[in-house]
Amino acid sequence: MVEPNPILQPTTSAMLKRTKVAATLGPSASRPGELMQLVRAGADAFLLDLGHDNASVWHDRHEAIREVEGMTQQPIALLVEVPTEEGTNGGETHIDAQIISWIASHEVDYVLISVPRGSHSIAEVRKILAKTGSGAAVMARLDHAGNYRDIDSIIQSADGVVVTGTGLSELETWSIPVMQKMVARQCQIGAKPCLVGRGILTNMLQTKEPNNSEVFDIANVVFDHADAILLGEETATGNFPTQAVEVLSKTVIATESLMEITDRPIKVGFGQPPNTAALAYSIRHILKMQEIAAVAVYSHSSMTTRLITKNWIDCPVLGLSDSPTTVRQMGVYHGVVPRQMKAPGTTAEMLATTTSIAKQLELVVPGDRMIVVSELPIRSTDNANAFVIETIT
Repeated sequence: MVEPNPILQPTTSAMLKRTKVAATLGPSASRPGELMQLVRAGADAFLLDLGHDNASVWHDRHEAIREVEGMTQQPIALLVEVPTEEGTNGGETHIDAQIISWIASHEVDYVLISVPRGSHSIAEVRKILAKTGSGAAVMARLDHAGNYRDIDSIIQSADGVVVTGTGLSELETWSIPVMQKMVARQCQIGAKPCLVGRGILTNMLQTKEPNNSEVFDIANVVFDHADAILLGEETATGNFPTQAVEVLSKTVIATESLMEITDRPIKVGFGQPPNTAALAYSIRHILKMQEIAAVAVYSHSSMTTRLITKNWIDCPVLGLSDSPTTVRQMGVYHGVVPRQMKAPGTTAEMLATTTSIAKQLELVVPGDRMIVVSELPIRSTDNANAFVIETIT
């Protein structure tokens, strides 16, 4: 259980950075000390590629992640990339039984899969995971040119998408930057996280410094409103994994500090709860009329938090839940500081606990105003339906 600790504070980069950083584990970074360095440099999530190594190695890396999570008191999302096999002539999707068994017995937050048959591949993987009792969310890797023609149904079916170099390379060259921006935009509309993972800092496999085109590329991903940037070989096998995370984090922070928040809000669609979407939209406009230091959202699921952050509001979002899985999954949501708290019994208890956590994390100070969002009455629904503006004392 990841409870706030008044002694251990989150890293500076975690406080400043809104676009999240996910780092792939491998020989260059997999032990607790190495992972701690990556977190201190700005990593918010880690990826395990279950297409390499074996169950013993995966277990050791899983335990290292959870050990660092406990030491930092900072939720860390664990993503696993899973190789799949597609049957011929429209056959079913298959995943190795050992991999499925491993996922079911470990705390996995996201399963990343290639989706050659789009939403059909996603639905079949969901069935496989459900049979094992796994609560892992499913993210679609856009590894095929056809995925871009089917992007709306993929976003609706998946819990997030990953833009990959493999899929983009199959497109006509002139359309590549347009497609990345289009996917990020559609993910805003669909209120789903968009990750970009396509070898963005390959120069740092061998050197401590990126080249100019790489830092421009990072800035463009931020401007595209992606939720997270995924490093692959840069941290898994590169010579300078910590430096790669640090360069990425610093470039993100520098870009975000100059980024103009657009005045054209996204109309969230794809069947999202309309009342919750309207609440999220209204919060954006309150922030334009009042000085609000932070928005705190308590809910068992992450739906309301996703809808609010997809409006790209210009202050931190404190995502709170009693579910460890929900808290970790929010680790790849843009601008969200996720923390776990016990389910409150009353509205007064919810407000007191929420403001206490916000003060511990230095998101607010006495005299600030904070919007607190939750369901009323407490525990009535998974989606928040009310908010108050609380003055911090």
